[in-house]
Amino acid sequence: MVSVRPDFWSQATGLWAVQVGHKAAVLGFSFIVGHRLGAEGVGVMASVLAMSWIGGTIAGMGLPDRAVFRGAAADVTEEHHRFHGFFLCSVALVHWVFWLGAGLLGGTTDPELVRFAQGLVVGAGAQCGSSVGLSWLRGANQVRPEITATVGSSVVLVAGALAGIPLGWTWSMGGLAMLLGALWGNRKDGIMPAMPALGDVPRVVREGVPYLLFGLGAWLIGNADILLARFAHPPDAVGSLQVGTMAVRGLGLVPWVAATLMLRALHKEWANGGRPRPLRWAFRASGVGVLVAALAWLCLPFLAQGHGISVASIEHPTWAAMLIAPVLYPVILLLPIAGQWNMGQTLRAIGMGLMTQVGVGFMAVGILDVASVTLVAGVGQLVTLLWLVNNLASTRGQRLEVDGGASLPSVDGAGDAGQISPPVQVGSARSEE
Repeated sequence: MVSVRPDFWSQATGLWAVQVGHKAAVLGFSFIVGHRLGAEGVGVMASVLAMSWIGGTIAGMGLPDRAVFRGAAADVTEEHHRFHGFFLCSVALVHWVFWLGAGLLGGTTDPELVRFAQGLVVGAGAQCGSSVGLSWLRGANQVRPEITATVGSSVVLVAGALAGIPLGWTWSMGGLAMLLGALWGNRKDGIMPAMPALGDVPRVVREGVPYLLFGLGAWLIGNADILLARFAHPPDAVGSLQVGTMAVRGLGLVPWVAATLMLRALHKEWANGGRPRPLRWAFRASGVGVLVAALAWLCLPFLAQGHGISVASIEHPTWAAMLIAPVLYPVILLLPIAGQWNMGQTLRAIGMGLMTQVGVGFMAVGILDVASVTLVAGVGQLVTLLWLVNNLASTRGQRLEVDGGASLPSVDGAGDAGQISPPVQVGSARSEE
């Protein structure tokens, strides 16, 4: 697919393994939520995590996405320590507000579910807070702290749920384990947070906006069905959608990790006159999507039984997820690659996909059952894929930089500190959201 570093496959395999393990831990936690709190509890979990992710992403102003390339450039200037501190303060403030309105986020007034939602907000905020540190380390090819933090969070989730600790508390501790692991990894070779200065705010906003638009747009393209369902269907239907699409959505980490680890090698290849191969990449990723779709069908009864709900209630969402998987997976792989090749056109591709999802959604949502929103999301993903392929097929002379003059981080880690680099969102840092 692309010339890669000798340690590419060992790093990718390690990250895939621990993230699959974390997905399994989240799945087991979700099983327990389904049995203890029912489908409504699963729906509250899906809604709260979705809204927390959006809030955390906006508060972070794209700094986690930016940190990948600052790590690749070995940029440890004091400014970036302060940016890390700014990020943590922003995330803490937003999630404090979410904690106060946790019941509204989850669409429930039940006291037990409200307490559960508050725990979800705390855990989501802590895990979001880990993303800048872990992103910087991944860009610097130091993945061991991310592996350690992810394993620790997985163990906490499983052990806490099995020990009978309240589910909200368990989720909170899992997120805190991720945050502590990120700080531990950055204490020596990364960027520890420092107290931000008031003068940092304009630059954070100026440099973060392209990353913010990219990260938020990429997430919306892949998860629009959850948001549409949240506003048009009751919590139990949202829970059925979450369970039915769980296998396809969760294994999307495979193309995403591959794409993020390919970026440095692709930059070197393109600097030497190489060209993107979007059709080949899309075809291979689509094949992975077909395999995942088959796996999703095999997992259907297991997921239903594990969550304590009927197979019939998740059959339609599962079929919808299977149908869109061969389109979704190429989109996941190509988004960060296309963002590095031509950021402006990538944002346009995301915008076209989102407009399609909104337009089709207004016609379909509420008319059919909850599975219709996943098919709506798939239509928008197809539009995005076509635009991404067109972007990557453009000539080198048509490439646009993020701000018209920013440089890419150099492959030997000697990139210009402080300049905007092509963005990529690191899904692993907030994987279950």
